[in-house]
Amino acid sequence: MKTFKSLIKMLIAIMVIAGVNLACSKDDDENNPETDPIIGTWNLRAVHDGEETVDVTDRECFRDSRFIIDETVMDLTLSVPDEDTEECQTETINGAWVRENGNYYLLNGEQRQQTGIVLNDDNQTLQMVITANGRQVGLIFRR
Repeated sequence: MKTFKSLIKMLIAIMVIAGVNLACSKDDDENNPETDPIIGTWNLRAVHDGEETVDVTDRECFRDSRFIIDETVMDLTLSVPDEDTEECQTETINGAWVRENGNYYLLNGEQRQQTGIVLNDDNQTLQMVITANGRQVGLIFRR
């Protein structure tokens, strides 16, 4: 990984991109069964930039990041340190979702956008890859 600061810049970009994608969602589409393994509270544990994985479990601000998913809504709170002030910069975004043919989609009007969410470790680890500033960044969450 180039620097921890570049990681912070990417995560801030992710927050902006995810905000655009999730904020346009609607909540009145299909309901998902309560037994779906994606439902629950997920805590950000690591970030992967394609070269290196950084454990952020105990890092300031990052440890406050959560992905809370219920039967119809995904609620993502990302918190990263501001490079200048070192205070936490937090943004919460949410949107409706649906599972279809084993894939998870965000709902945006009548359109569905695949989330790329993958569950591992007997459904205890949630991974998703987001493109920010032309680079893919993996977010790794644990229950």
